[in-house]
Amino acid sequence: MTGSNKILPHTLREEAPGVWGKLNTISLLFVAAFCFVLALTYTRAVMIPLVISFFIFTMMTPIIGFFRGKLKLPKWLAVIAAGVLVFVPLGLLIMFLVNSVTNFVQVAGTYQERLIQAFNWIVAFIESLSVPLPQEALNIQTITSLISGQQVTNFLRGFGGVTLQIVSYSTLVLIFVFFFLIGSGTTNITNNVVREVQNKISAYMYIHIVASLLTGFLVWLVYISVGLELAAVFAVLTIFLNFIPNVGSIMAVLLPLPIAIIQFNFGPQFWLVLALTSVIQFLIGNIIEPKFLGDGLDLHPVTIVGSLVFWALIWGIPGAFLAVPITSTARIILSQSEPTRWFAEILAGRLPK
Repeated sequence: MTGSNKILPHTLREEAPGVWGKLNTISLLFVAAFCFVLALTYTRAVMIPLVISFFIFTMMTPIIGFFRGKLKLPKWLAVIAAGVLVFVPLGLLIMFLVNSVTNFVQVAGTYQERLIQAFNWIVAFIESLSVPLPQEALNIQTITSLISGQQVTNFLRGFGGVTLQIVSYSTLVLIFVFFFLIGSGTTNITNNVVREVQNKISAYMYIHIVASLLTGFLVWLVYISVGLELAAVFAVLTIFLNFIPNVGSIMAVLLPLPIAIIQFNFGPQFWLVLALTSVIQFLIGNIIEPKFLGDGLDLHPVTIVGSLVFWALIWGIPGAFLAVPITSTARIILSQSEPTRWFAEILAGRLPK
């Protein structure tokens, strides 16, 4: 044994335990992460409302502090005032969206017929240009059966089901927020991590809400200026879709285009809708909002896209909406511990040395 110790270099004998310790820690972290993902998947019915309520509570905390500190209101009145400011506009938007989707499903048959007419016009236009395309693509009967079949109806019903699912979460969210507010009255927050999470997440949420509302208002002006049908519905959808990073703004631009084709074919109004809404999304999402956010969330763009995919796979559409604040919260928590700080640096786009 003595001879083997002499053969092993002194520095290697000292570094080997540290290397194996790091590998052991990383392995345990991966196992824990796998178990954590399984738990999130099987408990999504409760965890989604819980996470939503936590972020709503995070948004309400500075409002309550303002009412209590600046206006000298008692806590119960400050909580009610903050709840009205947060829940009433959100509830009205959700109610309007659900009502609009319901009405749209009821008149879907009319839009199917008009969409078939639009496709007939497109096919005739392509044939007039003598563009070489497969005959299946120019088969009017195939297109007609596809549009008038159950696919469109099922899609609309599925979309309506998503909105109803969001509404069904509301009761649990209200209950969780109520208990968060009760707990905040009995506990003074002195932990720097909790304060950092509250400050950064609430700042992100408020800036993003204002940016989304501004985007929705501007695209609504574009829609009504060209006379687009369902202008208010698409404007509200734009507000909600803007909470899905990167992909949501693209979806918001593309969503009204079928109705624009039905109404205007490929006339000037169609190109105005496409061009102006794209410019609005680009200016607000890539120039104005980042200027106010700065380095608030400290997340790399690749991290944002990866978190969107990850949380959408686990929690579906609600996960896509919650991806950025959840990932930012995780980065703040991971940055507080030495074994996990390297991963927090990777999420921020800074490769550890």
